Amino acid sequence: MRFQFFRVVVVGLASLALAACGGGGGGHKTPVTAASITIVSGNNQTGVAGSALPTALSVSIKDSSGRAFPGATVSWAVVAGGGSVTPATSTTYSAGLATTTWTLGAASGANRVTATVAGITPVAFDAMAVAGATASVTVTSPVEKIYEGDTVKLVATARDAAGNVLPGKSAAWSSGNSNSFPVSNSGELKTWGTGAVTVTASIDGIAGSLPLTIVPIEVQVTVGAKEVVFDWSADHCEDLDVPDGPARFVRAEDGSLTLFDGDAPRYYVSRGAGFNSLKRDCSQPALVSANRATPESYENNEWLWAIYREGNTWHALVHNEFHDPMAATCQPGNASPSNPCCYNSVTYAVSTDGARSFSKPGAPAHTVAPAPYAWVPPAPGVPPVGNGFVEGYFAPSNIVRGRDGYYYSFLMAIPTENWSALQGRCVFRTSVLGDPSTWRAWDGSGFNLRMTSPYVTGQSAPICAFLATNLSMGQVIYSSYLERYVYLAATGTGYEGRNACGFYYELSADLIHWSQHRRLTEANLPWCSADPSQSSIEPVTVLYPSLVDHTDTTVNFETMGRTPHLYYTRFNDGGLDRDLVRVPVTFTRTN
Repeated sequence: MRFQFFRVVVVGLASLALAACGGGGGGHKTPVTAASITIVSGNNQTGVAGSALPTALSVSIKDSSGRAFPGATVSWAVVAGGGSVTPATSTTYSAGLATTTWTLGAASGANRVTATVAGITPVAFDAMAVAGATASVTVTSPVEKIYEGDTVKLVATARDAAGNVLPGKSAAWSSGNSNSFPVSNSGELKTWGTGAVTVTASIDGIAGSLPLTIVPIEVQVTVGAKEVVFDWSADHCEDLDVPDGPARFVRAEDGSLTLFDGDAPRYYVSRGAGFNSLKRDCSQPALVSANRATPESYENNEWLWAIYREGNTWHALVHNEFHDPMAATCQPGNASPSNPCCYNSVTYAVSTDGARSFSKPGAPAHTVAPAPYAWVPPAPGVPPVGNGFVEGYFAPSNIVRGRDGYYYSFLMAIPTENWSALQGRCVFRTSVLGDPSTWRAWDGSGFNLRMTSPYVTGQSAPICAFLATNLSMGQVIYSSYLERYVYLAATGTGYEGRNACGFYYELSADLIHWSQHRRLTEANLPWCSADPSQSSIEPVTVLYPSLVDHTDTTVNFETMGRTPHLYYTRFNDGGLDRDLVRVPVTFTRTN
């Protein structure tokens, strides 16, 4: 009996032990969890900034046995580039997949989104946002205020609908006033006037515009005390040695100054160590007029009018006047400037002895700007125009070297006998001062016009293109203070709603397009009187203004600062008694 009981106890204990160990198929199971996350689709896409990518982002979640894991929560997060994901969380379905839609950020560049499941290292999706199609164009100027004569490089910027800049786009440019404010294919705006203009740039058929107002450079000029430089009553070499042209200064090889302001037929100069020690050099005239009796010789009454020194070579543009001494309708026997028949040309002379004597090499091939028509005396009964019958090219300005390396000068043009019908100012240039044949005049589109002699070609020559200006015979100088070329002349013209006589100036950035004229000072001129209600520089007649900066260090006095001197000829008695006078002037820019 005891043995049987023991067997029963052992069996019972064994059964309890098996039950406790889960034997027989009963007891607790370990739960299955997500073990891995991998990218299925949507990585490394490229799309337009601000737009949804075409392929949804998709991840696969699996358990430790590599089986699809449904029901997992995936969190999506934008970590670079901006933008958004929809939805921000998603749950895997039976295949263990979860998806979301990715909208890129508004800016071009790299974007990134992460997908995260709790307890697992997240994965990252990358995408590149690129700009979209042109949706807007903006035109901007690098400066807030644009002054007449400025050249401004405008900028056209294309943007897509999200505001992204679209680089590398080409614009088609246009101006609302291409005559005064032309704009180039690259957006370079020229300002040849004042007033309002709208500039437009079109990119991919989308236009953007910029309204602009171009303003004039405003300047006030004050004039100081007068000082006589040449007193005819005490300083002249002979009776006809009068200041009969604009004062031109040249610095000689030794640093001294030479002043050119003489008269034909025997042209004298003044010399001195400085501006306060100038004396007339009566030892010999620098140029003696040839006074030939034929127009085709181009050697008649001659003035040294524009002088430019290069090394020991002094180049000169000569104002040449032929006064017909033969025609019955002129003044037979009189070849002097008092003869009303005046046929003008510009020629060339040169000196290599310090401007003590000038010669004309190759005459008559020394012509630079011969009158375009052969001389024809006026018909009987034809009344003179003004003081006579005047035609041709004459009174060249001084010479300045431009920033392009060319030498520039201006001349007055009256191509026919009729003074009132056709007259103006032309500009011409050369790269070789010593070769008269290299000068070319502006023809309206370029410096293409060779001014030829009708006596050589047998036919009339084309006429140079007149500049849009009210000033003719004068002087040009570059102002470092105003950052513009200044053209100065004596004129009687409309100003501030009235006829005004005096010395006026214009401004230019390119020597072709000039501003409206401004008054430097009122003055009595040989052909018109100053307004008595205005202050005049002299009570008597004056002429031939020029600006000279005594501090200019250039050889040919081509530049001036804020405080140059104004030189002019004063006619004391209406005859030979003339003085060369100078006054300090101050330019003050007011805008």
